[in-house]
Amino acid sequence: MIHFILFAEKGELMSNFWTFESDLPIGMGVGTFSLAHNVVLILSAIMISLIIHHYRKQDDFERKSIKMTLSALLIMLYFSRWFWCALFGNFSYFMNMLLPLHLCSASAIVGSAAGFSNNRLLKEFSYGIGLPSGIAAMANPNLGPYPLFSFCFIEYTLTHTLLILLALLFVFGDGLHPDFRSLAHSIWLTAPFIVTALLVNNLIESNYMFLNRVEKGTVLVLFDSWLGTPGYLIAVLGSIFIVWAILYAPWEISRRRNFSR
Repeated sequence: MIHFILFAEKGELMSNFWTFESDLPIGMGVGTFSLAHNVVLILSAIMISLIIHHYRKQDDFERKSIKMTLSALLIMLYFSRWFWCALFGNFSYFMNMLLPLHLCSASAIVGSAAGFSNNRLLKEFSYGIGLPSGIAAMANPNLGPYPLFSFCFIEYTLTHTLLILLALLFVFGDGLHPDFRSLAHSIWLTAPFIVTALLVNNLIESNYMFLNRVEKGTVLVLFDSWLGTPGYLIAVLGSIFIVWAILYAPWEISRRRNFSR
């Protein structure tokens, strides 16, 4: 936050907006759970709440328009990073970071398809895979040197906020009742992305889905300190099951109560 104030006083707040990471000054990055990061999280939560509140008041036609607009925006934001990288980055970064092989990238594609098609199983994927992926990404941005007012940080924040928003919109706007039995279908949809990520990681030594190594600034560092590499993947898998239990338990309890009446 001190850097933010200094840059604002010098009139340099937007001077590094398009700058690629290799050309950024040291110490500009937004730290995990720093003041700036916490403000972003709060603003994102407020935006999500307001849009859902507005959505619930609309008729079916307006709701469809809102979902299609958000889905189109999500896809545009995702591919905008390709153009940014082509203009300001390098090919190595593109191959190692921007292919649609992270869970959030897969969720952006499937979540957008759910918004356009209104397909229930795709909505279930958005809730079971996209929602936890988006929350994890927002909690651990891991954007290194990129400052608050940079294309990379803003695109990242908006993309993952939309991932969370769409999943919650399906539930609290469309009335989707998540069913843990649909997780099997969601996992099958995820499988091709995981297999491809493994192959690409092996070919170019990338780290899609964090399958090869931990990344600094993420909770994976803690898992690695406990279990090492690749043992941290066991902790990741355990965390996924815990998150799924939290996400689906209330709906399953409600479903069984209604069934017993």
